[in-house]
Amino acid sequence: MDQQTQRPVTRIAIVGFGEVGPIFARAFTEAGLHVSTFDIKLLDDATRATILERASKSGAQVAEDLACALEGAQFVFSAVTASQADAAASACAAYLVAGQTFIDLNSVSPAVKQRNSQAVERSGADYVEAAVMAPVPPQGIRVPILLGGRIAEHTAGLLNGLGMRAQAVASEVGLASAIKLCRSIMIKGMEAMCVQSMLAARAFGVDDRVLASLAASFPGVGWDTGYESYLIGRVVEHGQRRSEEMREAAAMLEGLGMSSELANAVADVQQALAERAAPLVEALDAEGRLPEWRTLLKPA
Repeated sequence: MDQQTQRPVTRIAIVGFGEVGPIFARAFTEAGLHVSTFDIKLLDDATRATILERASKSGAQVAEDLACALEGAQFVFSAVTASQADAAASACAAYLVAGQTFIDLNSVSPAVKQRNSQAVERSGADYVEAAVMAPVPPQGIRVPILLGGRIAEHTAGLLNGLGMRAQAVASEVGLASAIKLCRSIMIKGMEAMCVQSMLAARAFGVDDRVLASLAASFPGVGWDTGYESYLIGRVVEHGQRRSEEMREAAAMLEGLGMSSELANAVADVQQALAERAAPLVEALDAEGRLPEWRTLLKPA
């Protein structure tokens, strides 16, 4: 282990500043750490102001390019979209040096994580895959995270010292992501089934009866207390990102020689509702609340 990683962690870089980046940045800056960030949206006049505002609110220092963001950072968190995870790892690898640790938070297949690991480690830096096992809000940096890789156990200790809740599960890269994506097939699958069930039930005007039947068959799940609203709301707000994660699950299944049809169908449902409800999400009320789910599933 390089001695630089043994020093107290004081400098962190976050690549990608969407939902997760600002939450992590605020927690780290409030703990007294220096946080730098870079997002390719800084290069677009249409989105630059949004990133700058997020950085200002979270206390992160915006870097004008990727190299400046990574310079001197002991931990580099990659928190981009699934479709950009490999590109981000390759771009960072061009500037990483020995003593830095690249932590790949992105929800991608084990194969992508393994490719990212190879790209990063060629730079001399260390690579750790991370699988975020629950929604980051409201837990923030306390969200459960599984780690994999050669220095996963050591990294878990350092991250937990910063207030995180990380657990090393494997010394090889890929298994942490496999755990997450296998779980995601169940979770995102339930969301997609709920969307289609309620969309059809709403079209026939029998949604209340369907929910009552589900509550009777599965007492304690919450079908009588708004569980369907939670599931549908997750798809509406995060369906695009969740659909990309399911495409990665499909790739994982294909790599095992299994059918990916179900995972891709789930992704299709997630993406379709997210696109359909996008205007409603943009018009959230002053408290950021979504409309009632029956409005969200109103026939087009």
